Amino acid sequence: MSIQAESPLVRSRPVLTRDRAAQPPKAKPRLPHSTRFAIVNNMPDGALVATERQFSSLVEAAAGRDVAIDLYYLPGLARGAEASTVLEARYRPISDLYHNGADALIVTGNEPRAARLDDEPYWPEMAQLIDWAKDNTASTLWSCLAAHAAILRLDRIERRRMPGKRSGVFACNVARGSGEALPPSLSICHSRLNEAPRQALRDKGYEIVSESADGQVDAFAKTWTSRFLFLQGHPEYETDSLAREHRRDVGRFLNGQRTEYPAVPENYFDGPSLRRLAVFQEQAMAKPAPHLFASYPSIALRQGLAGRLAQSASAVFSMWLNEMVVPGLPR
Repeated sequence: MSIQAESPLVRSRPVLTRDRAAQPPKAKPRLPHSTRFAIVNNMPDGALVATERQFSSLVEAAAGRDVAIDLYYLPGLARGAEASTVLEARYRPISDLYHNGADALIVTGNEPRAARLDDEPYWPEMAQLIDWAKDNTASTLWSCLAAHAAILRLDRIERRRMPGKRSGVFACNVARGSGEALPPSLSICHSRLNEAPRQALRDKGYEIVSESADGQVDAFAKTWTSRFLFLQGHPEYETDSLAREHRRDVGRFLNGQRTEYPAVPENYFDGPSLRRLAVFQEQAMAKPAPHLFASYPSIALRQGLAGRLAQSASAVFSMWLNEMVVPGLPR
């Protein structure tokens, strides 16, 4: 199945589809209907609605039923007019979460702006959220930058800048005893510039749930009053999310918004697509100009990739919800 290029300035829509329901997790969690779900959506404006859809669909698929999910935002995050309209219509400020409560909470990441997380303008609000979730949820899932923010706040573990962006689909081996819902290996999308150092996590008592063969941690966990699951990868990504990110970053390069041409996501495109992308990259780097984006090639993903991504995402979210109901966790 191919993906057609489009202007990076046009709000993207899904081109490839994934059928979550066709590949359910092995066992559905037995969640009370009174379980309260919430998402604090910190994603940039262009990904705000898509991220809400991605996480919501995975939670519902893992729960095996429709669930009501309350949506919240951090007022300290600057928003454009269109995103502000969405927030006003469907979201509530984070202060309402502290009043309403939540059993299962998801906190998304954001595009990093500052060199240090605690220098981000929204850091005081994020720190307060982390402190609250530790003692007032049954379990919280921290995604990408939010995971790095949480470990910085809780254990002073500093994220570490990697030599280059980690982008692609990676096979991640699951540690023994990490949950019946997980298979021995997961296929997970990663798209990040920073990492949580493995040894620092181990030294502070974090459990490594999954990691790639090169020692890069994918998911890890730790229990306070609440069970926290931290994801450096993006199991919530739709099949074409990395392709759209690559096109977006190519557009930024051609427009002069970034100085380096973006690397092609690893283990993602099929052979013919990689060859077309290499030819396009050579032309774009020789003489970058905005009009070249119209020639961005048609691309296709590796055979069978969509199914592997869907199965892995279902397993991760089923594990998360299953771990909510272990004895000793608050309800």
